Amino acid sequence: MPKGIAVNIGLNFVDPAAYNGWNGELAGCINDARDMNQMATQLGYTATLLTDAQATASEVTRAIGQAARQLAAGDICLVTYSGHGSQINDVTGDEPDGKDETWVLWDRQLLDDELNGLWSGFAAGVRILLLSDSCHSGTVARVMSFQKKFKSPEFAAQYGRPVNAPPRVRAADPAAVQANYLANRTHYEVSQWTHRAAVNASVTLISGCQDDQLSSDGDANGLFTQRLKEVWNGGAFSGNYAQFHSAIVARMPSDQTPNLFRSGVSSPAFEAEKPFSIGAGSAGGTGSEGGLSISGPASFANGTTPVSFSVSVPSGHYFAVEVATDAGLFNSTANGGQRNDGNFYASWKVAPFRQGTSFTVPLDAWNRLRQGASRLYYRLWCTASPTAWVNQQVTTSDANAQSSPSVALTAQSQPGSGGDNGTPAITAPTAFPANGAAPRFQVNPGAGRYYAVEVTTNSWYFTDAYSAQRNDSNFYASWKATPFQSSALYPAAFELPADVWSRLRDNASNGRLYYRMWWTESPTQWVGHGCTTPNSAGQNAPSFALSREFDIASFAQSNK
Repeated sequence: MPKGIAVNIGLNFVDPAAYNGWNGELAGCINDARDMNQMATQLGYTATLLTDAQATASEVTRAIGQAARQLAAGDICLVTYSGHGSQINDVTGDEPDGKDETWVLWDRQLLDDELNGLWSGFAAGVRILLLSDSCHSGTVARVMSFQKKFKSPEFAAQYGRPVNAPPRVRAADPAAVQANYLANRTHYEVSQWTHRAAVNASVTLISGCQDDQLSSDGDANGLFTQRLKEVWNGGAFSGNYAQFHSAIVARMPSDQTPNLFRSGVSSPAFEAEKPFSIGAGSAGGTGSEGGLSISGPASFANGTTPVSFSVSVPSGHYFAVEVATDAGLFNSTANGGQRNDGNFYASWKVAPFRQGTSFTVPLDAWNRLRQGASRLYYRLWCTASPTAWVNQQVTTSDANAQSSPSVALTAQSQPGSGGDNGTPAITAPTAFPANGAAPRFQVNPGAGRYYAVEVTTNSWYFTDAYSAQRNDSNFYASWKATPFQSSALYPAAFELPADVWSRLRDNASNGRLYYRMWWTESPTQWVGHGCTTPNSAGQNAPSFALSREFDIASFAQSNK
């Protein structure tokens, strides 16, 4: 069985004695490392956490080198780094810009040449996923330019900081790293000349920014790690690595663009997997090769309308869905005896295996499960037979039950009560078949209010700075075509018009569509209006992925 090893590194400080008195203070890097370490552990990795003084160059080298000895073809190594990045002079002439990139560790910098040497120690067929929330362009001029740009409301909102508040960036102080370079110059130059072995593993790097950009630090997480977590959504993300990267980029500001880079031996199978998958087809399947996945809305009203999920299974397979009020109930060995009709539902217990691209919880099961529940957990099984378990697969194994995706149940509104009727909201599943019927949104503007829906190919079109670039191919507003809408009951369903759906999906360059809802107290005018994602934070609007990997024949059959 494939196995995964993770090494998670985060430094909020470095040793001042090693960097000419500079301590490198940051705020979110240890949180980044801890969050990635927790996620890796939940997904079944054997994970090592190295922070601050633990993250010396020798200890990081040892941890990665030890993983190389333990992993074989088919296994995966996840390495995450959050901290300062820098550059030193390249003495070998193999870098076009004359610089080698580095990680600024506790006692010295770790060169990209040294990392390459570590990757060369992994066996052929091993997958290496590297996530680096740092930057490598720490010049005084660039930092000053970044600080000037940061003063605009657009970037202050994106970075989650007050306007005019000084930003923190993960670029090391040039004087400090120069002093560290001179103190370790002989070691660095030896590393540059000697760590040049071929890499037989397959390496995928997603970094926090381009080599000529800066990565922002935050109070809770770095911006890149924060957006990565949002896209991952507790495992609900169901695309491949390229789609994962694109979805993160779509949530980032224009001056911090995460990079996707591959080295070593090319592996289309690795590229097609769902991110962080330990085994082929595990933890959600592959994405572009018709793998196994299930996704649902992040939240859903606890009312009379049952929740629905988007599903994908390999061609020719059948599926079953399980829903529980506690993720631990998916572990049949440990907790199977605690299951009952009020806390656990399995479609395979009450109906044959199914085909199609969506699943709605039956009303009777929905009414039992939602009583007293604040969250519902779900997973998907598939089988090669319509009547029996044959070569079955599951999105979340029993052993990893606690990492199951979930949907939060929000309070059901009471129309006509004269109150606020809950927080206005709009939700949608996290993925839709791009060749399927137009998507439906669940909307709740509040009692006595009317609503309008906007959908766009890029979340930045929701901001004032880019509103002039809107056109029919990239932006839709229901209020431009029809009056504001209302419903006798909330949440209500809003379906995107078919012609709009066709235009927008064909122009969604990053494979996603973004949405928000406006509300107003008048059926014809903007009175007491508001928006679920205001213009000032429009780039953070929710979105759903356009899935193009479903079985058309199955889809047609399920819609007869």
